[in-house]
Amino acid sequence: MSRRIVVLGALLVATLAHGDVATIAKCQRKIATEGAKFAMRTIQATLKCTDEVSRCQIQCDLGTYGPPCSSNPPPCCDPDDVNSNATFKQCMDIAQIFCNGQTARIATFEQSKQDKIIASCGLLSQDELCGAQQEGLNFATLNAGCQALNPGYTCNLNNLVACVGGPLERALIDQISATLSPRASDSVAALNLQAAFPDIPVSMKVKGMVPAGKADVYQFTGKAGDQILVRVQTGDDTGSDSSLLHPAVTMFRQDGTTAVNNINVKDIVCGVPNVCGSPCPLFRRTLPDDGTYVLAVRGVADGACTGGKYKLVLVAPGGTGSPVQTADDVPVSGATTTTTTIP
Repeated sequence: MSRRIVVLGALLVATLAHGDVATIAKCQRKIATEGAKFAMRTIQATLKCTDEVSRCQIQCDLGTYGPPCSSNPPPCCDPDDVNSNATFKQCMDIAQIFCNGQTARIATFEQSKQDKIIASCGLLSQDELCGAQQEGLNFATLNAGCQALNPGYTCNLNNLVACVGGPLERALIDQISATLSPRASDSVAALNLQAAFPDIPVSMKVKGMVPAGKADVYQFTGKAGDQILVRVQTGDDTGSDSSLLHPAVTMFRQDGTTAVNNINVKDIVCGVPNVCGSPCPLFRRTLPDDGTYVLAVRGVADGACTGGKYKLVLVAPGGTGSPVQTADDVPVSGATTTTTTIP
């Protein structure tokens, strides 16, 4: 009789253990399937928004709303300035309304996903959800990621789902969206959509003019680990779609003399060809430290290139400071930016 009880007890324990594993597996499958569904819907909504903004900007570039500012004086249409042209502004206002609708849809997708995950995971114990008792299911790994994002995070079902479905997944979704839509960074900047799409990099642009042998100096702030892209484009200096600038760019630490190393500047085709046939510069870099950095846009003395218009573009995560000019037309020499010259 006692042997029978022992056998039945063992079978009961095995059944309960199997049930626990099945419940955990069901929860994990729901996190995966609902997360994948949310990602697909959110990427689609994001691209619809940024594409709508891009459509207005492209039409502005092509002269649909009037002469483009890239080759004409005001009144003209500047895709980076919503107020530069009344018809362009009307298009962007409509795009803003459209993007507001897409943002609302994303919030609905998020709530639906969280509700379904919570319904499937509600039977898990605290240890099953937050600990590492079940090998291979990696709930502890999810919690580690949430704690890295929010040091005050405490694990429970609602907090875990909000974290995994919130900033952890949205960061990756925004990065994919920016990859699939090359103009997404411009769209976010043009309509100030950083709050709606916090992990799509922002395209910040400043325009200037620099003579050959001189430099314009800008500062911006960033955080360690921020991935930035810097490029300089030429402008029309002759009225016939031709540039007189051979542009170059150098990045320094805040002191203006210590160059940030390991920067590989690429040559790209200039938007407006210059008379000396030179390329335009572009580089990517991960910021090594928190703090202020310096960008020096130079005019290279090169034959017929005597200097001209440029556009400095800094593409960086939201929260990175916009480039602010600190010096204009300073001599290029062996001295420092602090004495109004640059290396």
